[in-house]
Amino acid sequence: MQQLLKVFVAICLLRAGPQHLPASRFLLGLALVAHVLLGLAFALFTLPLAQALLAAVIGTALLLGVVQALLLVHRKSQRLQQTATALAGSEFILGLLALPPTLWFHAVQDNSARIVPSLLSLLLIVWSVVVTVHILRHALEVSQGIALLFALGYTILAYSVMGLVV
Repeated sequence: MQQLLKVFVAICLLRAGPQHLPASRFLLGLALVAHVLLGLAFALFTLPLAQALLAAVIGTALLLGVVQALLLVHRKSQRLQQTATALAGSEFILGLLALPPTLWFHAVQDNSARIVPSLLSLLLIVWSVVVTVHILRHALEVSQGIALLFALGYTILAYSVMGLVV
C-alpha cells in the first residue's frame, strides 16, 4: 500500500504516469471509492448529506465517463483502469491537501481573512489541472497542448455539472 501511495505522489509531482500503476479493477475501485468519499467531505461544507452524496457520486461518475470517452476516441480503451485510477488517486491526494485551506476558509467570517485560503485553493486547482494534463498526455499519447484542452474541458465540465447539482 505504501508503494502505491508513493506512485500516486509521484504522479502528482509529474514524476510518474498512469502507466506506472497496475491495471487492477480492485485498485480502480479503491481509488473511485476514495474519490467519492473526499467529494462527499467537500460537498458537506455547503450541502445536506443526501445532496452531498449525490454530488460526490456524480463527480466521480463524470471522471470515469470523460476518461472512458477520451480513451475510446483515441482508441486506447485498454488503458481505462490505469488512467482512471491515476486521475481518481491524484485528485484524492490533491483533495487531501485542499482540505485544510477549505476548512480555514469556512472557519472565518471576515472576507479579508479568506484571501489566503482562497489563493491556496486556487493554487491547488491549477496544480490539479497540471496533473490532469500530465496523466492525459501519457494515457492518450497526445501533445501537452491537446492534453491541456482536454483537462480544461474536463475541469470546466465538472464545475458546471456540480453547479447544477448544488
